[in-house]
Amino acid sequence: MKIKNKDKNIVLIGFMGSGKTSVGKRLSLVLKREFIDTDDFIEKREGMTINEIFKEKGEEEFRKIERELYKRFSTPKKKIIATGGGVIKNSANIANLKKGGVIVYLKSSPEKIAQNLKFDNTRPILQVDDKEAKIRELLAQREPFYNKYAEITIDVSNYDIDHTVDKIIELAKV
Repeated sequence: MKIKNKDKNIVLIGFMGSGKTSVGKRLSLVLKREFIDTDDFIEKREGMTINEIFKEKGEEEFRKIERELYKRFSTPKKKIIATGGGVIKNSANIANLKKGGVIVYLKSSPEKIAQNLKFDNTRPILQVDDKEAKIRELLAQREPFYNKYAEITIDVSNYDIDHTVDKIIELAKV
């Protein structure tokens, strides 16, 4: 796939723990583009963590805030955008992001995700006894949507960050 408009954003989607933030930061350095992690953006705007937003305001309010943010990113501005893992729960989010960017799915195995999130207790949806089972369950629900919306898919299960960045640059032809 060739990005026709060089100003288009590169939008990283994928399950939590798939490396969107790490890859996005490195990609922004290599391509000299601004990096935005939407979860960090929301936390700064709301003055509380995603966990706190879920606890105090609920998931519905979080998703509303998220939708408003994705509308802002519907314009191509040469950004690297790492989305939250649930971005695909609303097709309008993807439609807005596609207006301004190319959607890159960082696909990862449940085992790799569980390994990446082993010591991470900040994910409200993974506050359960068996993280890997929950990851498998959620991934089974979400993967069809990641596949549906992705313009580029990269299986990062066995790749390091640099290899993933190189693949994105190669496939997106930026």
